[in-house]
Amino acid sequence: MEYIIIRRHKFNGLEDNLSIQKTAKTLREAIDYLGALKMLEKNKDIEFNILINIEDAFKYVNEPLLRDKQVA
Repeated sequence: MEYIIIRRHKFNGLEDNLSIQKTAKTLREAIDYLGALKMLEKNKDIEFNILINIEDAFKYVNEPLLRDKQVA
């Protein structure tokens, strides 16, 4: 599953400005990138979020956790 880190700049009374900052292959990698981006940003009107594609999420949820052995 691919994770997308976006930057959201909030404007007062206007629409937010969104931009993709980074993509990651694992959730751990995405969280590391998110932490680094938050540490570097000083503006209070800017926040960072991790997004995933809803189709990828359904594939992930529907995959069996144990592929080879059944749980007794």
